[in-house]
Amino acid sequence: VGDEVPVVTQQQQSTTDSTSAIINSVDYRDTGVLLEVTPRVNPGGLVTLEVTQEVSDASTTTSSSVNSPTISTRKIESTVAVQNGEALILGGLIRDQGSSGSSGLPFLSNIPLIGWLFGQESDSSQRTELVVVLVPTVVFNSNDNRQVVESFRAKLQGLKGSF
Repeated sequence: VGDEVPVVTQQQQSTTDSTSAIINSVDYRDTGVLLEVTPRVNPGGLVTLEVTQEVSDASTTTSSSVNSPTISTRKIESTVAVQNGEALILGGLIRDQGSSGSSGLPFLSNIPLIGWLFGQESDSSQRTELVVVLVPTVVFNSNDNRQVVESFRAKLQGLKGSF
C-alpha cells in the first residue's frame, strides 16, 4: 500500500560546455507499507514464513541541491513457523501522515496583526493501520489443488457483491 516515488540516481552535465543541459537518471522507489513473504514447507506440513515488513515515507529534501526526495524507512524482518491451515496475524504496519496549509483573501490575509481575520489555517492527519491475516495452505497432491482453487473461487464470488 503506497506510492512510487521518483528518485534522482545520477546527474550529468558536459564538462566542455557549461551551457549544456543537466541530464538526470531517475529510478522509481516503492514507498508506503510494503510486505514480503517467503514460504518454506517441510515434509510434515510445517510452514516457515520469512516476513519482511517495511514502512517508508518520502519527504522534500532540504539539505541537498539535488531535487530528489529523502526517504525515511522503518523495516522489520522476522521468521515464523505455523502449521498448514493455521492463521498468522501481522499487525503494527502503521503509517501516519500530516499536512498543514493556509488560505485567505489575497493581500488582506498578509496584513500584520489583523491578517488572521481574513484567512484560515488548517491541519489534517491521516493514520493507516494494516492488519494482514495469512493462512498458509500446503498442496500435497492434485486433489488438494482442486479444493484450494474451488475454495478461492467461492471466496472471490462472495467478494464480488461487496464492491
